Amino acid sequence: MSRLFEKFLIPAALAFLAFLPTQALALTRQQAITIIDDTAMSAGMVLSQYKGISLIGLAPPVGEKFDVPIVEPAEALKMIAEALALIENGSAFSASQIEQLKKSGPVTIVYDPRYPDKMSNMASVQVALFSPHYYKRASGLTFLVIVSRHGVKWPVKELAAVMVHELVGHGIQHLNNRWGKMRLIDMECEAWLYEEMAYQGLKMDKFSNPMIDFKKQLEKQCDSFLRYLRNNDPKGAQLWETLNPNVPKLLKHFGPYLKKQ
Repeated sequence: MSRLFEKFLIPAALAFLAFLPTQALALTRQQAITIIDDTAMSAGMVLSQYKGISLIGLAPPVGEKFDVPIVEPAEALKMIAEALALIENGSAFSASQIEQLKKSGPVTIVYDPRYPDKMSNMASVQVALFSPHYYKRASGLTFLVIVSRHGVKWPVKELAAVMVHELVGHGIQHLNNRWGKMRLIDMECEAWLYEEMAYQGLKMDKFSNPMIDFKKQLEKQCDSFLRYLRNNDPKGAQLWETLNPNVPKLLKHFGPYLKKQ
């Protein structure tokens, strides 16, 4: 029996496993250095991972000055990992989407204190950015988020929600070959809806001033989508008119809306 098992069942099992989706492995240090492609920044680099998501922490060159005190790379990666744990435990839908990304290509989060550029608009705080081609990368599908020197200091729940916006919202667009090809307002609306769902899962107080401000911004970002729902899709519009809209159901109405644009 044992020989028959080895001869027939083991090869069959291996053939079956070959067709299963595989999860991207965390980066090696050399791969991370290749991605960053900056000797000065790579010198103080810290490398970690969270369940298959590569985490890279960068330290600016000695003597470089910034508008805020800079968090050390190792401490920054602890904050990012804590935010990822909150997403995993607080938003099952977002967590499932991240798993889908991991099965499709490498997922990397970089703490880069140089972002945003010192000459960028300081009227608004730039917390994080989805940009798969921000650094030098090998060809292929990849999902990369940069967390800024400001973002890493945010309350961890709010950082988690913004990471959902960037990694899940824009990452799924990239996976589906829509990122950069949709209207900017539609790209942002979809990502803001994911962020709304994250805040729900994280049990944020919807009557707090930050959440009231967020809801106003969400309605502004999704103005075109909401007008479409109210004029053409009453069932979709009804989903919106609650304190905590059912975002997965709303997203099912987003596809038909996009086809009309």
